[in-house]
Amino acid sequence: MKNHPKSFSFNSIQNQGFTLIEVMVASVILFSVIATVSMIYRGAFLSSEKANNHINISAVLPSVLANIRNEIRNNESNNITMLANKANAWQVTYQWQAEVVQQKMPAKKLDPFTQELAMPPKTFKLWHVQLALELNGLTKKYQFSELSWENN
Repeated sequence: MKNHPKSFSFNSIQNQGFTLIEVMVASVILFSVIATVSMIYRGAFLSSEKANNHINISAVLPSVLANIRNEIRNNESNNITMLANKANAWQVTYQWQAEVVQQKMPAKKLDPFTQELAMPPKTFKLWHVQLALELNGLTKKYQFSELSWENN
């Protein structure tokens, strides 16, 4: 018998779909790609949040340094050798501690009216300052020196 062009065999009907193993392999590949993309997105999101916290801390730093400088320079007592404070500025918590590392009198100056050497009326202090800023679990630490002077 001759096969007619319009007749279908039983084998051709069976080969028209995917097997269960092919569907499972495709599913594993699809879920692996989805998991990888979500991990990459999560990592990018966390990096973005961390960078945002660094930017916010860096933006607050100049005003925090100005506050610390003012507190150190407004300290009128000649006996104090340590200062510390804790405060908040624009959602950033900061704490600092300053210790005098050197205290000196300036050199004598020649008074033009009396023609004698006179001691200037100031005492200079060199402070070592340690500063820690914290925002959303990110902590940045700084160390610097600050100069203050007092009238005797």
